[in-house]
Amino acid sequence: MRRPVVLLPLALVFGVAATGTGPDERAHRAWVDYALHCQGCHLPDGRGMAGKVPDMRGQLGHFAALPGGREYLVRVPGVSTARLSDADVARLMNWLVRRMGPLPAGFEDYTAEEVTRLRADWLRSPGPVRAQLKAAMAEARVQAR
Repeated sequence: MRRPVVLLPLALVFGVAATGTGPDERAHRAWVDYALHCQGCHLPDGRGMAGKVPDMRGQLGHFAALPGGREYLVRVPGVSTARLSDADVARLMNWLVRRMGPLPAGFEDYTAEEVTRLRADWLRSPGPVRAQLKAAMAEARVQAR
């Protein structure tokens, strides 16, 4: 008699998870993908590891707003080589940009097709590209004053 009691909750959980496609389900799936594929280096809150892994908090939106920055975010090795489908990466990146912010004005969601194209040309050495983008970000702040 105990077996049906155990299987019923599992069936309900998997049934609900399989049919959910709304914003809450997409956010939950992105969070799970982040937990499984990203937080080992970027830590649960996105702060990274000083000198080794960049802090994403308050940064991703700035990168996404720069020419070449949006592309950079998908082309970094951790994203491009993640064992996720292109649609999963698109969902994860859309969630991350919103979560780590700030959300740039006019931000358009990544699509699976865009991710496919960007992942094909992943960055083997992202450091120099990141440095150029950080310099452009600093210059944009100076000009905004």
